[in-house]
Amino acid sequence: MYLYRTLIIEDDTVEKQLLQHHLSQLPNLSMIGSFDNPLSAVSLLHQEQVDILFLDVNLPGIDGLSFLSTLQRPPRVILTTADPAHALKAFEIGVVDYLVKPYTFERLLRAVSRVIGANDSGSSPDAAPTYIFLKTGRESVRVAVEDILYIEAFGAISKVYTKTSVLVVSELLANLHQQLPAGAFIRVHKSYIVSQQSITRIGSRHVSIQQHQIPLGATYREQVEKTLWGK
Repeated sequence: MYLYRTLIIEDDTVEKQLLQHHLSQLPNLSMIGSFDNPLSAVSLLHQEQVDILFLDVNLPGIDGLSFLSTLQRPPRVILTTADPAHALKAFEIGVVDYLVKPYTFERLLRAVSRVIGANDSGSSPDAAPTYIFLKTGRESVRVAVEDILYIEAFGAISKVYTKTSVLVVSELLANLHQQLPAGAFIRVHKSYIVSQQSITRIGSRHVSIQQHQIPLGATYREQVEKTLWGK
């Protein structure tokens, strides 16, 4: 049985102890830490694998939703709050469930089951991500990986071309490439990475994706052919 590594960020001592008690009754969860302040949890989130994050909204220093938007690859999140007014925004940024205090053990169990059930029909949390969060201005936008066609570098920023829009992202191309599932995207030029499954044609100097022609760099052509055709 896989143990889901669980983290709590909650500044109310009573609420935290109650949540810890409830979670201790679930055999498939492993508690790896709890914090009063989200900024204190940053180091652990960067250094350790966290599968489920229980996150309060009203926290000292920075509120839970704002903190969540700063995480490049957040774990699956269950928000806990006494205020139901944030629910719409929470689900817009990819929160799996939203618990309004006071909640019952049964309601908590449903939230945990939803997180585990969302894990691609039982595959482990180490499976390739199906979406990523992209930082655009002051917001982070959840984008399905399968919707991304290609990404173009513009110095310290990147343009992410999806099936329906173009997003200007405050991230280097190389960093975005690392966040995407291994093998799903390929570098075809110093300024471009493309979705392998979206390639429709390869010419001597271009790769075609739908109506877009992406330049194919001479130094990348051999690796592209080897990756796609095993040459």
